[in-house]
Formats: sequence, structure tokens, C-alpha cells
Amino acid sequence: MRVGIAGGGIAGLTLAWLLSGSCEVLLLEERPRLGGNAESVQTTADGGTCVIDLGVRETPVETSPIWRHIAASVGIAAKDLVSTTSSRVVFHEHERSAVWVSAADPTDTERPATRGGPAYRAMVRFAEEAVRWGRQDVSWDVTLDDVLNEWRLASSWVEHLLCALPASLHGCTLEEARTLSARAVGATITPPDTIPRTTYLRSGATSLVHGLAADSRSLTLRLGTGLRAVRRVGDGFELVDGAGVAHPVDAVALALPADHALAALSGLAGTGAWQAALHTIAYRDVTYVLHRDPYGMPEDRRVWSASNTTVDGERSETTTWYGPTLGVDLFVSQAGHRVGRPREELARSSFRATLPTPAACRARQRLGQIETGQRLFFLGHCTTPVETLEAVMSSALTVAHHLTPRGARPRRLRTYLEGG
Repeated sequence: MRVGIAGGGIAGLTLAWLLSGSCEVLLLEERPRLGGNAESVQTTADGGTCVIDLGVRETPVETSPIWRHIAASVGIAAKDLVSTTSSRVVFHEHERSAVWVSAADPTDTERPATRGGPAYRAMVRFAEEAVRWGRQDVSWDVTLDDVLNEWRLASSWVEHLLCALPASLHGCTLEEARTLSARAVGATITPPDTIPRTTYLRSGATSLVHGLAADSRSLTLRLGTGLRAVRRVGDGFELVDGAGVAHPVDAVALALPADHALAALSGLAGTGAWQAALHTIAYRDVTYVLHRDPYGMPEDRRVWSASNTTVDGERSETTTWYGPTLGVDLFVSQAGHRVGRPREELARSSFRATLPTPAACRARQRLGQIETGQRLFFLGHCTTPVETLEAVMSSALTVAHHLTPRGARPRRLRTYLEGG
């Protein structure tokens, strides 16, 4: 079987890797590089060299068994997994005191973590409700606005706190954050008294990208030429690339942004329902800047956190500090709406963040469904209501298992997940 994959991000590359040895794979990527939202930059700090991620930056390893298995399989050594606490602070741009300070290292007695008051109670309630929503499979149609109106919080700034985190994550305004699915937002909330741990790759997220590509046998890569159109030919398809070249394939996997997938399917009969679903997935552009100066950080160093979110009017943006991870004062900031800009900029890149509205969540679930005999698939963030590396890789595993149920790598990974 010859499988055509459009999109060289983590989803597309994971699928190519899983199909290795079972299928011949053609992968089209319109950019001159692989990785999609995984982009790493090498720089120096304190006399040493380090790799910083501008896009995808971390993965909670404890809850990411697929990521953990594949990373080890493509040669990511255990010493390259940097485990750290994932602390957070939220503060207003023009106020000295923080609105919210999460717990951090339990040995840090100087950190003034938020332990009570309206903000603390709201965060506790939100975290508890988020667990219930997942356990009871509550509808994705309930919005954050629905929840906030029901709760009738006494203070507008507490509402701003609950909106600031998803607004920063998805690149939208605080008001737009209220239109997002509460369940999707809740999946990103950590209980206030929990000190979450996460993992960075010392060699950068692109080391996983390169490992997947290098370990994918029978893979033909076409960089710098994306997918223009999908055409049905007999029992198979043709992928027409940016240069107008038609590539015959038996099955198609679209690991693309929704609007790109929509354009590629525009002339393909029988895809109306998919096109309607793709049309509901919206994006916001977000720019990230790597810098040395403490732009976007609180004045009080005691509350400096791995994630530092500034609320300014109807916007919130986050600065990631690499001190807890790598022991260096390097920062990656969202840039676009805050006053001023970093003075010591080293690199920048722009990405597209999705908005998990109820309509988009329903659409993603529809696009992720696979029927018997299906030969055109979607994977990546277009198929999962909550966008994580684990979910993206899981979508690739679902497609791979459908295409090659006896394939060595999908079978081995499923055995691993089942504890065999």
C-alpha cells in the first residue's frame, strides 16, 4: 500500500514512522523544514550551549505513554529528558501584586503562593469541575461563559483570571475565551495545591522530529512543496503538489491545518460533511520571541515561575522562563499585544493557535471518526478537542492501526500501552 501524508509536523511524521516497514509513504510538506509547531533554536547562556523551543516546549511524561514510547524508540536518551516543576503566576501589567501564584518547589518557603481567597477558591472549583466533566463525559458544548454566569463570581478580576489562562494559550482575547468549550479549557487547569511536573527535551523538540524522520523506512520526503489538491482516481487517489505534479496513492492522511485541508478537498466529491467540519475550526496567529532580558516577568523575583502570564486589558500573554529547567535566564515570550518588546531578542517565530469552541470540538470529533473501508483520514489537532502532543500522536496511531492492523510498530505500541 502507498500512503500519501500531507503535513510534516509531529502528527504526519508519527504516522510515517508507525507505517514504516508496512507501507510505502510519500510525505508532502510546504515549508522547507519538518516539525510544524516544533521549532528549536540553539543559543548560548552562561558560557554553555543550550537548545530552546519556540513552539512545542513541554510534555507531561507521566501522562504521555505514547510520546514516551516513541521518543525512546527513535533514540531520545533518558538523560535528554529534563523533568521540572511547572509553576505559574498571573499578574496585571500595571499592578505590582500578582493575581495568582501557584505552588512550586515544596522546599521554596519564600514563594508567596496563593493559599486562600476568592481566586484560590475559584481555581479549586474549576479544577474539581474539570475532573468531573471528563469523568462524566460532559458535553463539549458548555462554554466557559456558561460556567462563569452560573457561578456568579463576586469579582470581575477572578473571572479575568479564569479567562486569562486559555486566552494566552489560544492567542485570543479574554472575551473570546468565554466562548471556548469549558471542558476543553478545564483540561489545561491544574489543581492549585498540586505541583505539576513536566518534561523538556534537552536537545529540543526538533530532535524528536529528526528521530522520527530518520527512523522511517520507505519514506519519500518532498519539502518545500505542499498539497494543492486531492483527486479520486479509480480505487485510489492522486495528490497534486504545489508544483502541479500528481502523485498516485492508495490512501491519504491529512495532517494539515483545517483551512489547508479544506482547500485541498474543495474539488473532491463526497467530502461535503468533512469540509463543513473543517470550516468551523478557527485560528489565531501567535508570535514567540526568544530573549535574554526579563521582559514579561514580575518585578518580584520570588514569584518568577516557569509560566508568567501578564493580563493587560482584554489580552493576556505568557513568558516562559527557562531558569527552573536549564538553570539559565533565557525567556520565550508571546509578543504582539503587550507594551514594549524584549531588548535582547535572539530569535522569533510565528505559529497558529486553534480556538476550541464547542463547534470546533464537535467538528474535531467528527473528523477523527474512522469507518470501515475508509481511505482518506485526518489526524493531528483537527481530530482532538484538547491539543497535546500525546493526543496528536494518538490520532496517528489510530490511523496507522486502521491502515495496517498487523503492522509491527502499531502492534508493538498497542502492546506497550496495554502493559504487555
